[in-house]
Amino acid sequence: MLTLALATLTVLHADGAFFRDPGGAAVLLRGVDVAGNSKVPPFRGITDDTQLDPLPGWGVNVLRLLFTWEAYETSPGVYDDSYLAYYTGVVDAAAARGLYVIVDFHEDGYSRASLGGCGEGFPLWSLPPTVTPAVPDNGPDCANWGARLLGDKDLTSEWDAFYADTNGARTRYLAMVGRVAAALAGRDNVVGYDMLNEPEGDERMQLAPLYEDAAKVIRAAHPSAMLFVSPGYLTSAGDATNLLKPSFDNFAYSPHYYDPTVQLFKGWQGADESAAFMEMSGQAATWNVPLFLGEWGAPPSTDELAGYLDAMRAQLDRTLASSAQWVYTPGWTQAAKDGWNSEDLSIVDDTGALRPNFQIRPYAQRIAGTPTSLAVSDEIEPKKNTLKLTWTNDPAAGTTEIFAPVAWFGGSVQVDPQGDVHCAQHGDVVDCTSASAGDKTVRIGGTSPRCGLTGLEAILILALVSAARRSRP
Repeated sequence: MLTLALATLTVLHADGAFFRDPGGAAVLLRGVDVAGNSKVPPFRGITDDTQLDPLPGWGVNVLRLLFTWEAYETSPGVYDDSYLAYYTGVVDAAAARGLYVIVDFHEDGYSRASLGGCGEGFPLWSLPPTVTPAVPDNGPDCANWGARLLGDKDLTSEWDAFYADTNGARTRYLAMVGRVAAALAGRDNVVGYDMLNEPEGDERMQLAPLYEDAAKVIRAAHPSAMLFVSPGYLTSAGDATNLLKPSFDNFAYSPHYYDPTVQLFKGWQGADESAAFMEMSGQAATWNVPLFLGEWGAPPSTDELAGYLDAMRAQLDRTLASSAQWVYTPGWTQAAKDGWNSEDLSIVDDTGALRPNFQIRPYAQRIAGTPTSLAVSDEIEPKKNTLKLTWTNDPAAGTTEIFAPVAWFGGSVQVDPQGDVHCAQHGDVVDCTSASAGDKTVRIGGTSPRCGLTGLEAILILALVSAARRSRP
C-alpha cells in the first residue's frame, strides 16, 4: 500500500551535521543502493515499478540509484534518450512511494573494457588510445575484481588520461552530468548527486578539481541540489581522505565502508566498528556537513552476520548518520547473483523475499529540531527491543516521525513520551509533537518480552549449569 504521495516529499538541504526539510526538521535518510545488475546491459535494474513497493515498509526512505554513463552516451555526444527516460521513470516511481533519490554516477574499475573486462561505468570509447580495450566479461572470472584494482597498470593510465582530458572524456563527463541534472531538476525527491562512485586518482590534484567543475555544471541546471562528495576508493576500508573541503556549499560527505575482515574472510571478527565511524563522522564534523554512508553491507553467507549488522546499525545511530546499504537487486538469481562479477550482496532473493543480510529496524526519520541521541537495542530494558530518541525540539518544525515496525517490537508497541511530548501511533509510524522548545525524550518499547534466547544467552545458561554441576560434592 502506498502511504505517501509525491507532494509529501520536499527539497532537502544540508545544514551543519544534518539534512533538513523546508520546515526546519532534521531528516535521517536510511535506504538502499539500486541495483547491482544496473552495471551491465541492459543497464535497467528496475524492470517494474512495483519492485519498489516493499521498500517503505522496510523502513527505506532513500534510494542511491545507479546511473551508468556507458548506457547513456553510446558514443561521444550521442545519447540514448530511452535510458534517461527509464531512469527518470524510476525516480518518479520512487517519489510516488515516498522515496527520496540520490543520483549515483557509478563506476568500478573505470569501464567494462578495463580491468581485464571486469570493470564498469565509463563508456568503452572513453579509454585512451594507448590502452588496448579488454573484452567485457563481468562473470565468475571477475570475482576477484577488487584485488585486481591494486595491480592494474592500465587503470592508472586510463584515469590519468581522463583527468587530463587527453581524448576529451573529462569534457564529455561534465556535459553528461549536466544533461542528467537538467532532466531531473524540479523533482523534489531528487536529494542530489553523488558525482563519482569510488573514483581513483590523486584526491587533491585530480579528483577535487573534477568535483569543483562538476558542481558548477550540476548547479547551473539544478541549483537546489545537494552534492555528495565521495573520497577515493582506497578509503573504503575506513581510512582517512586527503580531500580538502570543497569550495561549494550544500553538500554531504559520502564515504563507503566495508569491514576488511568481512570482505576478505567472509566473517565478522567482533569489532564494534567504531574506529571507522570515528574517522568518517570526524571528517564530516570537520567540514560541518552531514555524513551519508553511501555503501556498506555484507553477503548473507557471512559468518556472525547478525552481530555485524547490529554493530553497523548501532554506529549509524550513535553518529546520527544517514546511509544506503549495498544492494537491492530485485533481478537477483541463484546463477548470476547480483548480476555483476559474481557479487552476492543483494538483500532480496529471486522471489523478492528479504535475505538475512538486511534488518528491518526502527529509527527516527524526521526530527522536529535537532536530534541529540538515538539508541536502538534490547539492552535499555532487558529482553525487550527498545528505541530511545532525544532531541532539542523546535515547535515550528512540526512533527517528529519515527519508523517503529510493530513486528520488531514483538507484535505490539508501547510509546512512553516524556514531559509535554504527545505521540500517536499509525501502523509502523509513531508521530510525536511538543508545543515547547527544549530537550525532549521519547522511548518506544515492546509491550511483551522477546521470545526465545539469543545464542549468547543460551551459552551463558549452559555454562552456569555446568559450573553448578561441577561444584556439587
